[in-house]
Amino acid sequence: MTEASIKRLLIVDDEPAIVEVLSEHFRGRFEVETVLNGQDALTAVIRQRPDLVFLDINMPRMSGVEVLKDIKKIDPSIAVVMVSANERTNVAAEALQSGAFGYVPKPFDFRYLDHLVAAALDDSSAKRRRPGAPS
Repeated sequence: MTEASIKRLLIVDDEPAIVEVLSEHFRGRFEVETVLNGQDALTAVIRQRPDLVFLDINMPRMSGVEVLKDIKKIDPSIAVVMVSANERTNVAAEALQSGAFGYVPKPFDFRYLDHLVAAALDDSSAKRRRPGAPS
């Protein structure tokens, strides 16, 4: 795999244990960056466009849905997967309507995560190859 083909993942969660679990799971297959809040996530997105963002829905100061909307303003082709222990389906529905690729509940099913990442990156790559093309 060439350096240019290594996909970049950004993991955003205010719980350090979740950040550690996800980063350990994906490290070695992806370039992984982690942050603990929404503002740092937006800075990371602007600095180095990730291919995929895992984004916690429930964070202090700036919710995951707010961060999602800002990411989509910066670059609509970035795939965002929302993560939450919250079972409120209305929040997940709002995230999907705001442009999230998918939703993953905590605790994680890592096989599902791997399939979702593959699908999100495939979809994201297609959108980047054909900007403005209907999805």
